[in-house]
Parts: sequence; structure tokens; C-alpha cells
Amino acid sequence: MTSTDVAERDVIELVLPRYRDEGYEVYVHPSPSLLPPFMKSYQPDAIALRDGRKIAIEVVRGDEASRKAESLHSLFAEQDDWELQIIYAPPLSSRSNLLIASRPIILESIRRVDALREAGDRLPSLMMAWATFEAIGRALLPTQLGQPQSPARLVEVLASEGIITPDEAQVLRRASAIRNAVAHGAIDAVVDDELLQQVIAILSTLAEMAPAEALS
Repeated sequence: MTSTDVAERDVIELVLPRYRDEGYEVYVHPSPSLLPPFMKSYQPDAIALRDGRKIAIEVVRGDEASRKAESLHSLFAEQDDWELQIIYAPPLSSRSNLLIASRPIILESIRRVDALREAGDRLPSLMMAWATFEAIGRALLPTQLGQPQSPARLVEVLASEGIITPDEAQVLRRASAIRNAVAHGAIDAVVDDELLQQVIAILSTLAEMAPAEALS
């Protein structure tokens, strides 16, 4: 998987919830069997289908944007039952991936998370726990998770790779929902101590898989 593939998937994941909330069935990188004959030489980044309405979704960026958009508009110009929606994404960053934390640093972070929990500072504990979780994910899958990740994608990637179990993924989704609320101003959110302990247990298990030495 190339960095471009990952970046485009990130952009798609940001917009797809809106389509799902509106009742669409969404398919990312749809198979040819889902596409009409006029798309035989073109595969959209995603399609959204609902009650006879069909939308092809394409992410374009940088120097290619205007040229690719013009070409695609021409392809869809005479199609009455398909609509093209183009998402203009910012250029890919030229900066290198974030540093990968070593196992000792991760373990120390987990100790700090637990110390905050024991002191009754559950919100700070949860926020630091999530930062630690992302650091662990980056250490385990540096190619896929080298850049900052959305909470949902972080959980789904680790689950799809079999690094976390379905039950662990469910715990982390519950924690991420609170983390997201706090990050957007819900500073009175309540964090259950049992949930925090479950998150810390998951972090401790995952930490044992992290590299012993820091990488760049």
C-alpha cells in the first residue's frame, strides 16, 4: 500500500459517514461487478447507492486535480442515473513520518496513565491513554500508521490486522467516543474507572509487541 493510497483512504473515511447517515450503502474501491458498463476503464474511490440514486466519489489532489476532474466530468456527462462527486484534497505533506516510540517509552507512558487514573484524574488519564495507543499502533504498523490517525481508523486498522481482538476493539471504540467528545470541548465527560482499567490492560498487552529500540 502506498502513502497516496493511505492518504486518499483517510480523506474518504472523513466524508463517508455523511453518506451513511443519509441512508446510502457505501462501497470503498468497489468491485467491477458493482459498476456500470461505462465505468469499465474507471474505478471510483467509492460509490454510494440509495433508492435509485447512484453517486461515484473521487478524491483528487495537487497538480492532477483539474485535469482529472475535467476528464471525469466528461465521462459522466451523458449519464442520467449516475452522479459524480469530486472531493478536492490538500496536497500530500512532504514531511517524514512521526518518530516511532520504543517499548520502554511506551511502558513509561502506560505507567503515567495508570498513575493519573489512581489519582482520580480520569479525563487526563484517558487522553494520555489514547496518545499512548496511537504511539503503539505506529510502532506496530509504521507503514500504515506513520502519520496522525483518526481514532476510528486507528482501531479499525489494528482490528483488521488481528492485532486487537473484537472485544478489545469494542472497548477501544467506547473509549474513543469519550476521547472524541473531550477533544471537542466536553470537559465534563464522565470516564468510567473500569473502562480505563480495560484500556490500560489492552495497552500493556500491545506494548509487549512494540520494538525495544526507538526507530525513525
